[in-house]
Parts: sequence; C-alpha cells; structure tokens
Amino acid sequence: SSCSSSDGGGDDIPEFAMTAKINGQTFEANNPFGTNDYSSTNIWSYYPIEDYVMLQGRAGGVMGMPEINIWLKRSQIAVGTYTLAPETFDTPPSHYIDLIDNRDDEVEKTKSGTIIITEVNTSTKIVKGTFQFTSTDGDQDDPASIVNATVTDGKFRYKYED
Repeated sequence: SSCSSSDGGGDDIPEFAMTAKINGQTFEANNPFGTNDYSSTNIWSYYPIEDYVMLQGRAGGVMGMPEINIWLKRSQIAVGTYTLAPETFDTPPSHYIDLIDNRDDEVEKTKSGTIIITEVNTSTKIVKGTFQFTSTDGDQDDPASIVNATVTDGKFRYKYED
C-alpha cells in the first residue's frame, strides 16, 4: 500500500467532502447523510463492497441532487493518476466516476476524465485527491456523442471503510 502524509499529525477537515464545478456551476457536497467525515456504503452489485470503496458526494443530503460517485478498487487505493474511460460491466475499472442528476431524466455516462489520488493515509483511512471528467447521455463510446456535463476542479477528502 502506498502511504503519503504531509506531517503525520492533524488533518484539516474541509467543510465539504467533495467540491467541483459542473458546467461552471459550483458543486459542494458531503455524503448522503450530510456529513463530511466518511464515505458511503457501496450498494452497487457491479462494484461489490468487498472490492470497491464508494466516495459519494451528494449536494443537499439524502434526496439531494446532483451527485458524484467515485469508486476506488480497494487493492488500488494508492497515490497516482488514473485515467477514466467508458465503463464496461465485463471488465470493471480500477477507478471510476459518474454524475447522477435526476432533475433532467437523462442518464449520464462518463466519456473520459482523470482521478488523481494525492494522499492516502492507511492508518487513519483518509484518501484525498482531485478529479475532472466529461459525461454524455448518448453512447459513451461514440466520439461524436455530445458532452452534456463537464466537471472540473474536483476535489475530495474522505475516510473510507475497511
């Protein structure tokens, strides 16, 4: 396991566990319970909880929208840059991100992007990083699909479950 820590001591806890710009609009979110201190439980069978940690940023609490979900493969929670590609259920990626915004009845699928894990503290189980990605409601594999959402300046800091 990779481990990085600036001073090994205290950890500055931000007001929001996840922030970003979605099409230029500010996104500030915590987990679905409205707190910024731990990640959510992964309930998705295609990213099983024994294999993946889910970092869920939901603006507005339990029923809030929009939401950004990041999945990190437990065996690969390490400092580094991870390129995102369209998801396939046959070969799940080591790191994946998606945008859910049920306000417009469109299902967003990630076209491309990057997750950069900047710090992992294996004793406190804190993971920090940055991200950016684009999504579409069309065919994510089709280069001509229109990008509906451009997510930039993403940052996260979560305590993840064992």
